[in-house]
Amino acid sequence: MNSYDVAVIGGGPIGAVAARYAAATGARTLLVDQGDGSCEPACCAGLVSPRTLSLLGTSSACLLREIRGAIIHSPTGKQTEILSKKMRAIVLDRGALNRELLKLAAQAGVEVRHHTRAAITGQARLHLSEPSKQREAKARVVIGADGPRSMVASRFSLPSPPTFLAAVQATIVREARASEMVEIFFGAKVAPGFFAWAVPAEQHQLRVGLAATQGTDVNTLLNNLLSQHFPGQVISHVGGIIPIGVAAQTTTDGALIVGDAAGQLKPTSGGGIYTGGVCAKIAGEIAGYASLAEKTTDETLIEYERRWQDKIGKELRFGLLAHRALYSLSDVKIEAGLAIINQPSILQAITEYGDIDYPGMLASSLLSRQDLWPRLLPLIPVVGGWEKLGNLAQFVISSEQPSQDHKPKNSDG
Repeated sequence: MNSYDVAVIGGGPIGAVAARYAAATGARTLLVDQGDGSCEPACCAGLVSPRTLSLLGTSSACLLREIRGAIIHSPTGKQTEILSKKMRAIVLDRGALNRELLKLAAQAGVEVRHHTRAAITGQARLHLSEPSKQREAKARVVIGADGPRSMVASRFSLPSPPTFLAAVQATIVREARASEMVEIFFGAKVAPGFFAWAVPAEQHQLRVGLAATQGTDVNTLLNNLLSQHFPGQVISHVGGIIPIGVAAQTTTDGALIVGDAAGQLKPTSGGGIYTGGVCAKIAGEIAGYASLAEKTTDETLIEYERRWQDKIGKELRFGLLAHRALYSLSDVKIEAGLAIINQPSILQAITEYGDIDYPGMLASSLLSRQDLWPRLLPLIPVVGGWEKLGNLAQFVISSEQPSQDHKPKNSDG
């Protein structure tokens, strides 16, 4: 029976980062990947901030596009354009990203096992199903980076994220309307409870998808969106679920969860590569050092939760408040809100301060601009009155700004 200090279940970007950082502590680390290492197909638009590559420690080889702005479509079809002179986001080749991260993990000393399924058969015990054999293994700490329906979380009785959205995405053969801009669509007939997107990807390809309240027929909604706005040959189609809100507990004796398994995604956008990467680095380090010290109880591993909460916990909580406020609005109120925002001074402020990794910073910056208050006051009844707005404002004012290494630098708008 093979013995490991740390076993990471899930070979996506977050699992690969966690495994690499565990191995960097000197821990003997196993990474179990059900797939071939490409993490494809993935229900992910691949739109991230430029800082994400440096966070993950990867090269620009996986970069497909630079994005400078967005075209926002209201429920009635009116458009609001937000455009910057600078790069605000990048689009990634998810397969290339994942392969590079797995290569970095292997170079760090991680034993990477592709086409392998893991089952937890007891405390610190794993059953590994590989293409040609079955084998048993032991690990002092298990990291669950195995997605929103995490087997690791279930087996260690860790809670799931509180809410999920249904999501679907197609890649089509079509040129983007603007090669450096994404398109966002709002409305109950388009994506109830969230939004739809169109993101330029590889040459002559567009990633079109949406997320909506669970129980919604997202495939029909996507077909409608494609036929109305993006007719073209569909070359791939994938669906999934997006966790909204973090799990109430992310550690226990001998285990911790990270990324989608822990709900460490941005509730305003559903993106999880940056936030998951922040948490994965911490997860790997804590698991590695704890296993080497043979102190793998929750009393030790809970340091992981303290550290990731300190890094991004407040931002994720703000995002959840904003999600509940924004995505509960009727189409009439969405229409009214976009009309208010579609003013040169407000759009300029959004372009200047906007950051998809830290949306709370935009709210804080807008609140600090007294010259914008008269223009923003009409938003109060739109978002549900002073009580809802006050809760958001109080949260923003009481929250610390991100550390210097996280402050915007050619970041997303």
